[in-house]
Amino acid sequence: MDSEKESMINSHIQMPKLLLKRFHNKHNHFYYYDIEKQFIGEKGTAKSINTEYGYYSIDMEHYLRDNIEAPFGEVISFLEKDSFKSETLCVPSDFQITIKNFLYALIARGPKFENQMNEAEELLQYLTPQEQHDVVAYKGINIAKKYDLLSDFIVTFMINETDIPFVLSMDGLYGYSFNNYLVINLPISPKSTVSLFHKSYSNRIEQKDGSLSMFQINKEEDIMIMNQSSFLAQIRRNWGYVVCPEKKELERLKRMYE
Repeated sequence: MDSEKESMINSHIQMPKLLLKRFHNKHNHFYYYDIEKQFIGEKGTAKSINTEYGYYSIDMEHYLRDNIEAPFGEVISFLEKDSFKSETLCVPSDFQITIKNFLYALIARGPKFENQMNEAEELLQYLTPQEQHDVVAYKGINIAKKYDLLSDFIVTFMINETDIPFVLSMDGLYGYSFNNYLVINLPISPKSTVSLFHKSYSNRIEQKDGSLSMFQINKEEDIMIMNQSSFLAQIRRNWGYVVCPEKKELERLKRMYE
């Protein structure tokens, strides 16, 4: 193996290993629906799915790890220790920023955003594919931060009290109507989602003591509708995968859209 190859990593294109790993089942793998090939695969793993050798440079991998993924993982671990067991959530001061930065990175790493950037900036065509991926992701994240694109939304969580697990798409984010309000969801485990509610719903979420209300979902049909929204959003992208620790829910979703 030459020195150039030795300096390359098997990069996760959009959805990072950090979050994919949280959807492993007790056998340390998950089931996955391949959007392009339209089949359900078995024994998928966070290490191998949604990857491409040398997609990002090592420097970009380190930037994403240190500035986006590690802070997000720390916040989620902190909250899950005790906070998810109650109806309200006491959050660290940088909580909203850390989670929104992770969402910005998901958007910036998506093929759709990259295509839009390539059309808008002709100079990108003179870069290598790896350089293009680095520049698009880095610029996309920083543009979103600069303009605070999610400033109209409050971050909280939904807790899944049913036996049906949440699914996770490579895009991660999907829109969902909750009590006639638009919610942007990102599943972070089979039992929980990051949920962004518009500030117009703040009276239901923000408490006088600074804590946030969470939403316990105990109706299976609600979880099924959310999963359908996630599944359909990824199908519209016409690429990628949707993963789940259980095969049954993917089979149901596949039947719905065949």
